[in-house]
Amino acid sequence: MSRGKGVVLVSGGLDSLLAARVLMEQDLELFGFHAILPFIAPDADPADLKPVQSASRINLTTHVHRCNKEYIDIIRNPAHGYGKHSNPCIDCHIYFIKKAADLMRELEADFVATGEVVGQRPMSQMKHTMNHIEKVAGLSGRLIRPLSAKLLKPTILEQNGIVNRDMLLDINGRSRKVQFELARMYAIDEYQSPSGGCLFTDRFISQRVQDLIARHSEVEPVDFYLLTIGRHFRISNDAKIIVSRSEQENNELEKYRYVSDYFFIPDFKGPAVFVKGMITDDDMAYIGSIMLRYGKAGRNQSSVTVYNKDTEIKKITVLKVTTDEQLEKLRI
Repeated sequence: MSRGKGVVLVSGGLDSLLAARVLMEQDLELFGFHAILPFIAPDADPADLKPVQSASRINLTTHVHRCNKEYIDIIRNPAHGYGKHSNPCIDCHIYFIKKAADLMRELEADFVATGEVVGQRPMSQMKHTMNHIEKVAGLSGRLIRPLSAKLLKPTILEQNGIVNRDMLLDINGRSRKVQFELARMYAIDEYQSPSGGCLFTDRFISQRVQDLIARHSEVEPVDFYLLTIGRHFRISNDAKIIVSRSEQENNELEKYRYVSDYFFIPDFKGPAVFVKGMITDDDMAYIGSIMLRYGKAGRNQSSVTVYNKDTEIKKITVLKVTTDEQLEKLRI
């Protein structure tokens, strides 16, 4: 019988895997928890996600939570503000930890653990911020950071002997030398880069995020996933379009046609177009000209079919091709 039970947040990065592995040295029953950001395809199988697979390789069974409209509301109005781009790091941490705490209670576990390291990230991993996150998440004394625990106040788990503080670590700062040494010791050789994970910190994606939440009052998780696909253009205050770049993206956009306001399919070899927002007849003609710019129409083949969900509402003939100069002014 284990001494205690805990939930470990799993990001797919090295630190969270090490946090779990350090705790596994003790007589504890552990479960992983991974929050699936809306940038991931809605139909993605959680078992195929890299963080879940990484956790499985260290024998950690992972529960998943798909971030929903509650999460989108946080992205729209983060109580603690944004980082350099559209990354509300502190509010993200609080949200993930709260959801992990819900799982903790459901499993009748004793604590939540994370791979956070004191001083590693300036926005969310300074001591005072980590203490604040613990309090706001409602986990005072039950949120443990195994990699930096000896630099922090002892938790209830350590005080009660559920977790042995002497077996925890005191890693501090941005250097990852100690983590790489631990990875070799624990034979962990597959994990995500610490700098390449969150798309909210990507300059191009963050611009699309800000455009989406600023211009549209109704936003679904799938809208965030679609930010990762195609070319994006703001054609009016009321509407943006996504223009596919390949046959694969054509198929992917069409898969989510049911959440579009309008959907354009060319009668020639060219891109599909996903529309979010309301458009006029003039807008439809202009969208057709954009499709022709990126497509290859043969003789007598320059028509486009417009759909609302699965209903064909119009067929238009494209009379001219837009210019790259015009498109650059509209690009998001």
